[in-house]
Amino acid sequence: MNSISAEIICAVATPEGTSALSVIRVSGKGSLELLENIMSLEKNRLKGMRRAVGRISEEGRIVDEAVAVSWPEGRSFTGEEMVEITCHGIPKSIRKIMEILIRNGARRAEPGEFTRRALANGRLNAVQIIALAALWDMEKDRKVFIGETEESCRELLNDIERARETVEGIIEFGETHLDGDDENISSVFNELIASAKYFTRKASYIEKISRVMIMGPTNSGKSTLFNELTGKNGALVSDEPGTTRDGSTSYLELSGRRIQLCDTAGTDGHGLDRTASEAVIEGLDGTERVIWMSVGGKISPPDGLRKRAGEIIEIAAKSDLIDEKEIEQLLNISSVSGEGLEELKKILSRVPGSMSLSGAAERIEESIKESHNFISSQEYDIAAELLREAEIESRRIVGKGENIQLSVERALAGMCVGK
Repeated sequence: MNSISAEIICAVATPEGTSALSVIRVSGKGSLELLENIMSLEKNRLKGMRRAVGRISEEGRIVDEAVAVSWPEGRSFTGEEMVEITCHGIPKSIRKIMEILIRNGARRAEPGEFTRRALANGRLNAVQIIALAALWDMEKDRKVFIGETEESCRELLNDIERARETVEGIIEFGETHLDGDDENISSVFNELIASAKYFTRKASYIEKISRVMIMGPTNSGKSTLFNELTGKNGALVSDEPGTTRDGSTSYLELSGRRIQLCDTAGTDGHGLDRTASEAVIEGLDGTERVIWMSVGGKISPPDGLRKRAGEIIEIAAKSDLIDEKEIEQLLNISSVSGEGLEELKKILSRVPGSMSLSGAAERIEESIKESHNFISSQEYDIAAELLREAEIESRRIVGKGENIQLSVERALAGMCVGK
């Protein structure tokens, strides 16, 4: 079992604050020996899958009495040597135990690092990680079951294999064995296309919510656009500069994709408005999409926003009031006439990158549909090759996910340090 790092990592796996118990995770080669030392246990006491009770001390003073549960390499969540320490949920004691672990050779884990190691060591596959992240990412009134998307992908893979074998059988045996093949292959492809569409829906459902920020100078129509897109009156609209400060947030679904839409304060405001706008820009992590709007499209996004946003969609607002010749190179938007709103929705619903789970699912579905078209024209060699491409994409998804790294990285980045 080859770990992605020889370092021992540690993190608190339970929420902050006072509680009855807390759990600290430690993973990496040497974790068992590290815990044996700081808990004054005999050598190899934690070897294998074991449990031990001991006291964690520092300079002769007892910090806490804890229970250590160990897993050997290949049997733990990460696939490495791993120990979970259950101690009292007293913040001061937890901090001290973490300090002791770090002084004795461990380091603080990065967000999602335990899960990243599980992927590297084959304990989880890529689609499982994305589904796992979706458990935290979903809105409270929606349900997601971690195995559904993986199961639908494996079922799709089986259907692709079946279809490919059917097509290759026609190629191998030729015209003399075509009696009844047309009806059989039609049935096979009908099931296959249905499976592909089902998987695409599942993939879109668990894809990390795409966060879209509506930004621009004051009175450019940001709050009005927010209300038009969400179908609500959640954002306060006024001609007075500075009406929006804290901003409104709403979730909507466009072509099966979930969007978190955020209204923001004007970027040219003063005082608290400017502070609020600057805080939004500083808070961008490079994955957000930004709708940048100004009246007539005359004001360009600031350099700081260009550097921090994942994508900027520039639009010319209030197009019903502006000479179109001035704004013909940008998407014209009018919340009054409705101009450009449907086109904007299409842009927002697009796949968030070719290396995403949604992107891979759509490529698979498209390859299958193209294959079916070539079957109709009896070009079986091309049809079989397209199915092989779809099969490769599917296998990667239920493996380490080389073809969906964007989705995997976004999922890992959204996890806590203890996960």
